Amino acid sequence: MNQNKAYKTLKYSIRQCGEDEIEIRNSFFDGYTRGFIRLLFIGIFCMSWYQNAKYKQPPFSYEIAAIKEDIIWTIYPEEKVKPLYEDYYKWVTKPETKNNYPNEKIETYEEYMDYYIEKHKWNRIRFFFHPIWMAFLLFLFCLPRPRGIRINRKKRIIYAPILNGTYRVAFVPKEGDPLGGVVYSCYGPHPLGGESLYSFVMAIREEKNMLPSRHYLGVYPSVTSKQSIDILNAIRAYLTEDNPEFLKHIKPRFSVWHYIATIPFCNAFALPVPFNRAKADKAIESAMADWNKKTNNQKQKWFKSIAEEQKLINEEHSAEGLDNQAK
Repeated sequence: MNQNKAYKTLKYSIRQCGEDEIEIRNSFFDGYTRGFIRLLFIGIFCMSWYQNAKYKQPPFSYEIAAIKEDIIWTIYPEEKVKPLYEDYYKWVTKPETKNNYPNEKIETYEEYMDYYIEKHKWNRIRFFFHPIWMAFLLFLFCLPRPRGIRINRKKRIIYAPILNGTYRVAFVPKEGDPLGGVVYSCYGPHPLGGESLYSFVMAIREEKNMLPSRHYLGVYPSVTSKQSIDILNAIRAYLTEDNPEFLKHIKPRFSVWHYIATIPFCNAFALPVPFNRAKADKAIESAMADWNKKTNNQKQKWFKSIAEEQKLINEEHSAEGLDNQAK
């Protein structure tokens, strides 16, 4: 793949957040999860279509009929009750009925209505749950896109939200590999990717947290087999060049439309998750305050320990015939 084409594919994985910040899309909790849910919906639709086809009915015909029934008994009960009452009134006013049931009391329309309203109270209860489960299914179909990793070249940090609502922050060294503050792998797991597609994995470690936060990055499914390497090179370029070439091809929003149908299938129509800028800035300021308390020797020692961990990862991939240091 030529370099210009590689730059164009990055718009599916990277977006511009501001003059000095970019975001890299999450993989597992974004496209993969949403795609799995949508595939499940298609499976349920096919099952309903198959079952209803036996009776020459459209998919979900019985479910739709039940919903209509609940709506009628809640909003328009007279549509059901009025014809029944008319039949009842004709019957109860017949001479034969009066002879056979002389003590039969003629119910008023209101009394008759009250009886059926009470009889169908569960229809009214179910009616109020329909908007809830419909909204929930729509929510699942348009599963919100979680925030990915952000890189701020002005502050020289890499930061990302984690599940507990806080942020992990890594610092970019002034010299050497700009990714010297994190560990990464271009060959992370990629569901259904076989032996040719991988996720770009980045782990951010903090001294006060023993376990690093791992982030699986890049659009799912991958646009190309070199997607992880292209993301790695883009991050390095962003942190070392004033105006890297790939920035000309990315936008404020992630691109989702592609001739590979599974890409829009997994990523289109996702609900945006608001980014709490104030909370992120507070976490960044706290991390930077702690970092600035360290001496240069302490900082270098920290970067050295991460470099040693990264070296082991590179060697493991090298033993498998994979280049994790592509430049």
